[in-house]
Amino acid sequence: MRGAAAVAAGAAAAILALGVAVATRVARDAERTPPDLGAAPRAPASATGAAAHAAPGAARTATAPATAQAAEAGSPPPRPPSLAGTEPSGGLALDADGRFVPGPEAIALFEYFFAASGEEPGAVIAARIRAEIRRRLPPAAAEEAEALLARYLAYREDAASLFASDLALAEPERRFQRVRELRRAAFGAALAAALFGEEEAIVAIDLERRRVAQDPGLAPDERARRLASLDERLPPPERAARADARAVLDLRAAERSLREAGAGEAEVAAERERRFGREAAERLAALDARRAAWEARVAAYRAAREAIRAERLPPDAEAEALARLRAERFEGPERIRIEALDRLEAESAAR
Repeated sequence: MRGAAAVAAGAAAAILALGVAVATRVARDAERTPPDLGAAPRAPASATGAAAHAAPGAARTATAPATAQAAEAGSPPPRPPSLAGTEPSGGLALDADGRFVPGPEAIALFEYFFAASGEEPGAVIAARIRAEIRRRLPPAAAEEAEALLARYLAYREDAASLFASDLALAEPERRFQRVRELRRAAFGAALAAALFGEEEAIVAIDLERRRVAQDPGLAPDERARRLASLDERLPPPERAARADARAVLDLRAAERSLREAGAGEAEVAAERERRFGREAAERLAALDARRAAWEARVAAYRAAREAIRAERLPPDAEAEALARLRAERFEGPERIRIEALDRLEAESAAR
């Protein structure tokens, strides 16, 4: 069995990276999924640019240029905690002539390093990526990949500015359209399609699923037929990942039924093992423990957040206090996740 919970976390992170979260799906996944799930250690994608809200400390800022220079020279400092012990996502492809081929795997590699936003200055992260490019590719191809990176860095900055505006609370369809427009302005139509086409196709299907699911004029049978038809349009790997996720949801429903009937944890564990095998059942048990720990941390954070809001501070002071609270309690991808939860909560309250 694939790490279905990791699939859910990865899907949520990827859509957050677009800045076009389908609110119900992402809120559900973000609420239930701690940031370190999955059998294989791999850093999640970071939210586009805007994730790096936390200002670096004075000492770190002072050493950033030297650290960036060391990283580009091939002697980077140890990876930050969120990346320690993980392997990079994505890759750098070459054609038969040894030329760099831009594609979604390159974006995944860039975003692997940007998962450390909030732990390292942007200059250090960019230097790490350039060093990785030069390590993997011959000089001519590396130059082409670095040119793509430069455009991607500019795009991330533009995306951060865009979603710092009121657009962050707009309908998902509107956000999706603005991201598509921004990408085509940054990369051109052909390159944007090569880099983001499949991802955008999946998001478009999810938005259509949302419309179908919320259409009060559809009979249940017709709604189910349309949703199944949309699922068939998904790329096979995405379809398989979602099937795995549904299998876990089915298991959770079966577990609830067992517990309601008076079953103990041994019987629940036996049902997991029957469905997925012993190793997967053990991973699910570990997942439950991590999820419970994450949910407890989120609950404690929200209590502290509401205490700050109850003080009725001036807006700037409140924003600073909340940012400090997030920085104290979460780091790296965790901070990205909690910021996403706060945004989705604000979006829901605004409706």
